[in-house]
Amino acid sequence: MSFSASKGYFLKNGKPYFVISGEIHYFRLDPKLWEKHLKLLKDSGANTTSTYIPWDWHEYEENKFDFTGETNPARNLIKYIKLCKKVGLNLIVKPGPYILAEYEGQGLPQWLLNKASKNAHALDENGNVISPDLMSYMSDEYLHYSFLWYNEIMPIISEHQESNGGPITMMQVCNEVGVFQWLSGKIDYNEKVLKLYYEFLVDKYKSIEKLNSTYGTKYNSFEKLSAPVGKIENKQDYCAYYDFHLFYRHFYAMYLDTLIKKIKSFNINVQLTHNIPGWIYGNAAELPMLISTYEEIMRTREDIIFGLDHIPEFVSFRNAHSDLACNKILEAMQPYGPVWAAEFQCGTREHHVKSDTNDLETFYFASLAHGLNSFNYYMFSQGINPAGKGFFGKTFYYQTAATAKAVKSSLYDIIKKVNGFINKEKENLLQSKTKSDICVGLYKPYFYTELTTSQMLKDKRLDVEKLGLQFDPRFMREEIFFNGLLRGLQTLNFSYDIQDLENTSIESLLKYKQLWITTTEFMDADTQSLLVKYVKMGGHLIIYPVIPTMDLYLNKCTNLKEELNIRVSKSPSPNKVTVFEIEDLFTVFRDKQIFESTKNEIIATTENGETCGIRKKVGDGTVTILGFAFGYTSDEHLHLYEKIVLLDGIRRAAKISDPDIQFVVRKGEKYSYLFLLNYHNQKKSFSVGSKHITLSAFSCKVIKQK
Repeated sequence: MSFSASKGYFLKNGKPYFVISGEIHYFRLDPKLWEKHLKLLKDSGANTTSTYIPWDWHEYEENKFDFTGETNPARNLIKYIKLCKKVGLNLIVKPGPYILAEYEGQGLPQWLLNKASKNAHALDENGNVISPDLMSYMSDEYLHYSFLWYNEIMPIISEHQESNGGPITMMQVCNEVGVFQWLSGKIDYNEKVLKLYYEFLVDKYKSIEKLNSTYGTKYNSFEKLSAPVGKIENKQDYCAYYDFHLFYRHFYAMYLDTLIKKIKSFNINVQLTHNIPGWIYGNAAELPMLISTYEEIMRTREDIIFGLDHIPEFVSFRNAHSDLACNKILEAMQPYGPVWAAEFQCGTREHHVKSDTNDLETFYFASLAHGLNSFNYYMFSQGINPAGKGFFGKTFYYQTAATAKAVKSSLYDIIKKVNGFINKEKENLLQSKTKSDICVGLYKPYFYTELTTSQMLKDKRLDVEKLGLQFDPRFMREEIFFNGLLRGLQTLNFSYDIQDLENTSIESLLKYKQLWITTTEFMDADTQSLLVKYVKMGGHLIIYPVIPTMDLYLNKCTNLKEELNIRVSKSPSPNKVTVFEIEDLFTVFRDKQIFESTKNEIIATTENGETCGIRKKVGDGTVTILGFAFGYTSDEHLHLYEKIVLLDGIRRAAKISDPDIQFVVRKGEKYSYLFLLNYHNQKKSFSVGSKHITLSAFSCKVIKQK
């Protein structure tokens, strides 16, 4: 028996394998009911279960461990693992050190939090502890105690891993490592962090002269440098924060790499994974920023597979695009692995959020349509927190498939239906694909903003006007890219792919008729040149709302502008423009890019009659440039997206008479699947070719064809 990850899906004994997992927390349940919970999950059609292993729960006092239930039957981890094997479920274990999971102290032992020195914690710029349960990941003290925990738990995991006849097939390494800084809006200025930052800069620049040339500074040595603090007041501050963002991606990679090396010293050979906060609390617009914090380790270590949290709490027409966008972004950044949800909503985290089972059924099938090919229902079983260990009281999760007493809820039958569909179709479904002629460029430097202009920061550190910039990268990311372009394309039922522009090839890009990219004023020279090459070799580049003329450190970089022979200036004008004969199209900002119209096809004008959009041939291809910012808030915006797509004869994958119906066509080796999705709160009747279909409010239908 063997379990691993490959490009596109997981493998079991060398064959494509759909992981259908359900989260069950043994430490939150009556041990007498463990087997009943596991059997309910197995009977639903699942093949895997998942659980955290809280450090705090098992090392209840320093150097006092219980894995066999001597102090509390619910601590009998060994028994629980054996029950998973008995029932016939694979097991994903998540031993931390951090688990979060709404568990007090994030799973770190209370004795450790009481004992840890100040230098073991993440510290703010004034040397104050950011949070009692936030350690500085690379501090010697924190790692020392974490490895002592590993010395106890890893031999158990090793003994019960699949290669030794046990049920454990996957292990999560820590949990959501970047989320604390994001949620707190605080930077860790721990002495160890600053030392590593200094080493990072020395390794990156080699000489202080090269750093000075980049920053526009006059430092005599690296020793004169310090980590950025406070607001960005000038170019030097901006450069320092940009490098600090890069460093943090290096820092998280170092931390996970350190844990992985320790784990592998115990002869553990299960598939490693880690979860990333993705679609949480309604909209996933922050995902590109959150996933970018893992950029380095996703690029350098293919032995750890990343999964997303798909926890929308609610699904509607307003946020349905988040599903596809999340999956496509993960696929772009992790082309070597499957698209899987480490946490897949099953019930709700908070009591006041009511989750309709029919809505979740539609959400589940939509996720399959949008390329999700393995998942972990979170939570399958409700839990009751050990005394004093829950964030929000005694009960953990609501409206789950099974209550804490192992009683089925109305959601159980829905899950059984979804699992039944997957088990029947899994071989063909896993290898099925959507076809797209449209590529959307993912440019990660636009997402390195969590330390300067994050949603969670009360006081934004970046003031773009002070730097003479037009766009806040966060606004571009959320309103123009994610909630604008990606939502618009999906609403129109145009299939798209996403490519990581820093880690793709010209050959990959040329497979697409169109390449869309939303931009700010800065972009590195190599990426600018890649876009030029794409156009000259026959592609159609759509770029807006501004032509980049600077590199990532705000130094002059005009490769794109010069190679495309674009002459541009900036001018304020009324918010409405006319583009492709679409009148009164609303733009977000008054400032527009104005283009010299000589030898260019004019496609957009301001109310002042200035040219703010052009289309031109360059080499064997075409570039469409729009010098204004727009998202998707009106019919005019949707009409514009459609007009541009149709310029290259791109067609939808099916003909559906009602444009309100979302659909996805997935083609497999033997069969194709047409997923029909009604995200509206009213019944819809429509035709698919010659076939008449009726869908009830917020529902879905799958049509299988040879």
